Order: sequence, then structure tokens, then C-alpha cells
Amino acid sequence: MAINESQLTDWISQLDSSDGEIRQSARHQLVQTGSDAVPALINALDHASETMRWEAAKALGEIRDPAAVEPLIEILADDDSVRFVAASALIGMSNDSVPHLLRALIHEPARFRDGGCFVLHHLASDDEKLREPLTPVVEALMSLDSSLLVPVESEKALSKLK
Repeated sequence: MAINESQLTDWISQLDSSDGEIRQSARHQLVQTGSDAVPALINALDHASETMRWEAAKALGEIRDPAAVEPLIEILADDDSVRFVAASALIGMSNDSVPHLLRALIHEPARFRDGGCFVLHHLASDDEKLREPLTPVVEALMSLDSSLLVPVESEKALSKLK
């Protein structure tokens, strides 16, 4: 779908509207635009407004473009509502998101602990082939020694998934 930059900018700004119908309509238009809207939506993830970040994460989750995986992982450390939407988007993109999330947990386990636990627990529960490699990571994330165990278990899971 060919899109003009002005329209794209308008839809992005409408994601922060106080009117829910305007936000939903703008999000729908951005999702219909698809991958062409992804760079602008990724930029919106850095916006000061929680509403804007929530709407951008929601749209990215519906588009499911792999380019959005790492920015969505970054906002797993955001406020609860935004974290939940980002986590849901990453669950929907499991094949693309799991390796990136495991790498993030290797390097910054405390920062991504809650969001990472939610995503990996959900994927391990729902996907038979992910259960065996991800369950030890989820258990490590829930342990008292998570800062020590998570990087080790994430590294093991990553090697099993290759």
C-alpha cells in the first residue's frame, strides 16, 4: 500500500488522542499500511506518552514485522500496561522474538526479568517444541538467584534452538 508521509504522520499523532475511537481508527490504518508504518511506529515507542507507546506496541504486534522485535523487547522494561502489550506482541512473533529475548536476558537479566518471564512462560506453555529449552529459563527467572541463573539458562536455551 503506497502511503504518503503526511498521512502516516497524522495517524501516528492520533495514537495519542484522548478519543479512543480516533486512536483505534489510526491504529487500524497503520496496521493496514503494514511494514511501511513500522519505522514510524518504532519511533513512537520512545514517546513520552504511555498511551502513544501502548498504541504503537499494539499496532506493531498486529503487523508482526520482524524489524519490531528488538524495539518491543526494549519496552518490556516499560510501565505495566505497555509491557503487557509488548509482551503479547512478542508472543505473537515467537519464532522471531525468542532468540532476541534470550540474548537480552543474557546481557540484562534484571531489566527484562518480568516481561521476559511472561513471554517465555506463555511460549513454553503453548508451544511443544519451545517447552523443553525455555522451561529452565522461566524457572531461573522466578528463582531468588535469577541474576546468576538467567544468563546461564538463556545461553543453554539459545544453543538448543539453533
